[in-house]
Amino acid sequence: MRSMVRVLLVCAVLPAFAHGADADNLAGKAQAVLKTHCSRCHTPDGKARGGFDFVLDRTKLVARAKIVAGQPDESEIYQRVRDDAMPPKGAQPRVGPDDRALLKQWIEAGAPTASTSAHAFVSEDAAARLILDDLQALEPAERRYARYFTLLNLSNAAVEADTLQATRHALAKLLNSLSWHPRIARPVAVDAEQTVYRIDLRAYKWNARTWERLAPVYPYRIAVEPSVSKALTAATGAELPYVRADWFIATASRPPLYHDFLQLPESDKAIERQVGVDVADDLRENNVARAGFNGSGVSKNNRVIERHDANYGAYWRTYDFSENTDRQNIFEHPLGPTPGQNGFLHAGGEIIFHLPNGLQAYLLVDADGRRLDKASSEIVSDPKRPDRQVENGISCMTCHVRGLLPKADQVRAHVAKNSSAFSKEDVQKIRALYPPDAKLRSLMKDDTDRFVQALTKAGVPADEPEPVSAVTQRFEGTLDLVSAAAELGLTAEEFSLSLRKSPALARSLGPLLVKGGTAQRSAFQGVFDDAATTLRPKQSEKTDTVAQPFTGHTETVLSIAFAPDGGKAVSGSRDKTVRLWNVADGKELRCLEGHSDAVTCVAFTPEGNLLSGGRDRTVRLWDSATGKELGKFTGHTDVVRCVVCSPDGKRVLTGSLDGTLRLWDIQTFKEVYRLPRQDGGVYCVAFAPDGKRFATGGHDAGIRLWDAENGKEMKRLKGHTREVYTLVFSRDSARLLSGGNDRTARLWDVAEAKELQCFDAHDSAVLAAVFAGEDDLVSGASHYQGTDPSLHVWSGASGKERRAFRAGDGEQVSCLAFTHDGKLALSAGAEHRLRLWRLDK
Repeated sequence: MRSMVRVLLVCAVLPAFAHGADADNLAGKAQAVLKTHCSRCHTPDGKARGGFDFVLDRTKLVARAKIVAGQPDESEIYQRVRDDAMPPKGAQPRVGPDDRALLKQWIEAGAPTASTSAHAFVSEDAAARLILDDLQALEPAERRYARYFTLLNLSNAAVEADTLQATRHALAKLLNSLSWHPRIARPVAVDAEQTVYRIDLRAYKWNARTWERLAPVYPYRIAVEPSVSKALTAATGAELPYVRADWFIATASRPPLYHDFLQLPESDKAIERQVGVDVADDLRENNVARAGFNGSGVSKNNRVIERHDANYGAYWRTYDFSENTDRQNIFEHPLGPTPGQNGFLHAGGEIIFHLPNGLQAYLLVDADGRRLDKASSEIVSDPKRPDRQVENGISCMTCHVRGLLPKADQVRAHVAKNSSAFSKEDVQKIRALYPPDAKLRSLMKDDTDRFVQALTKAGVPADEPEPVSAVTQRFEGTLDLVSAAAELGLTAEEFSLSLRKSPALARSLGPLLVKGGTAQRSAFQGVFDDAATTLRPKQSEKTDTVAQPFTGHTETVLSIAFAPDGGKAVSGSRDKTVRLWNVADGKELRCLEGHSDAVTCVAFTPEGNLLSGGRDRTVRLWDSATGKELGKFTGHTDVVRCVVCSPDGKRVLTGSLDGTLRLWDIQTFKEVYRLPRQDGGVYCVAFAPDGKRFATGGHDAGIRLWDAENGKEMKRLKGHTREVYTLVFSRDSARLLSGGNDRTARLWDVAEAKELQCFDAHDSAVLAAVFAGEDDLVSGASHYQGTDPSLHVWSGASGKERRAFRAGDGEQVSCLAFTHDGKLALSAGAEHRLRLWRLDK
């Protein structure tokens, strides 16, 4: 078996035998043969017959055994061509003897390509050190704005130089397409091979909070040297200072991240105010240019496009229809969308507007102007998306490769030819709204030129295929042995030999060891954390406490809470589930499903029922005994970050990234009151045990105390210098313990609004804290391969440390919870499981 694996590996990574100009010439001719005879069926833009869409990708052809370098008679493609089985019978032109001989010669020469990436393999540790070196070369004050993207998973897989270049272009285009900055900013390569790029958050009008949206959803964390990881976090203030470029491109080009990074509002009226457009007034004043037509490429029915002048260039919107009859027939009803005899009734639309830098942004809306993630497939479709639905961002970029798509109006000519069918006033209005073709073409050209000029400034050739779509399609495709290994930071041989020693992972990833075997992206991503932990070389693991695993979640755990008596615990995850656990033995008691996105906060009610909130902007109440959803609190317009129940069990308090705090009645699920918006969002809330007040903390680094009865602000506690992540009152409600991203825990006198102690031994963000006994306090920090103990026990009176507990060097901690007595803790991170800490041992 070992010898067979090695043979497969040699075939997968065999270097080209031909060199120099001869190799370039031979590769070019072979590529031309494949393009002529095979690309119509076996490229992403073709029919992808048999799931085979990479005939022009030499790396994939070799890795997936379609080509065996050096052995044409063992190569499936050549066999099919040799036997005249490809192209299919009847397809023209056929492969002639000269082309057949050329393909054979090319494969015998090692299937060379003039553009094969020849970069040396770079480990994850080496990449992290490269980033650290670049950071340390920056001025200290600039480091907190630096973030990084890597292409190493691609270069380590020896993809073609064209693929790497397309990824670079896609990254530059997408970054600037998510920017409200007036200038184009290209990412800066920090290595000679251009596989690691730095950006400055300020160049895109982003801040640390914008970048933090990536952390809960990033699935490809790999442990690096603890000292390097600690230094990266210290320099940037970010626990996730770098991400893979292809993942970012495929993920941030669609909702929710596309909406989040662009801060797109939830309605057409709101975005119109943002870019300085008054649609109703423009229509009244005939200050628009329209075109109506049949046969739009993406729309299934007739369509109207409409242009308005905006602050940064143009604001275009479409009016799309679910059918072509009655008031959805624009030739019969060309006016609107205001009511009237000739006013059309549209079913939705797409908004395209210039950003300050000249690129375009997009918003899909329904008939009422409400923002959509995806448009109805009854109205429009995108053949390049897996579900064929038009998805905001990515589908729009795929369609509008070079800006606007020129369209000729058919309405004006129709009305002119049939003017007797319309009133004189309507004819005049239609002629004003639907200008002559020359004017429409001129406006479209000006707007397209603005876009192309911005694209050129970003370094993206306007005459090449759309890069964001190309990278996304490649990312979403299947993985082979070489590419899967590279994504884990391993060589193909290291990956294969390690996988053979792990029967559990072999069940899901074993097909990669088969000749030409592949794995679906979703399946690979689902086991990535386990694979990264199991197959990669182990860091030394040391702990001062019990690390009993609670297993069941299938993606990163984002939130944990203990029941009041400490006997049960609840957790929420990126896998969209809420899970109830028995603490004594770590067994899962119940899995609650209902959220449509990641669960970011959980809590118990005094009765023992469960509360959960998430990225779907809802908060849900669950019966812990039956798992039934009892009701839902709706109203937040962004991710719900924190939830807590009042001590009497009658009210629920929630905080969100939308900046609002809301108090709800737990019986009626109605909002009792809403507190003034806080800049940057609310990250944590805590009720005092006496029920008279509650505390909140968030992005602005301040802590506020509120009167629970009327929602009036009582006091502010100032001391933290960065985001506040956790708050807890003492049992007598007289003191407050806080922790945050400035890596400190702080003890406060509530009545005096005075800081009593600052505990600053942590080297990462403090995520949770608790009063343990008369004087002891416990604080816990996030842990991403750092060397600092994750949990500290303090004396509240003296501020001195009593004990410390250390996670394993390879263990990630992204959320923590303590029992009320501080004797137990649960931690979790990207490994999908919870670990129990016994702090009284």
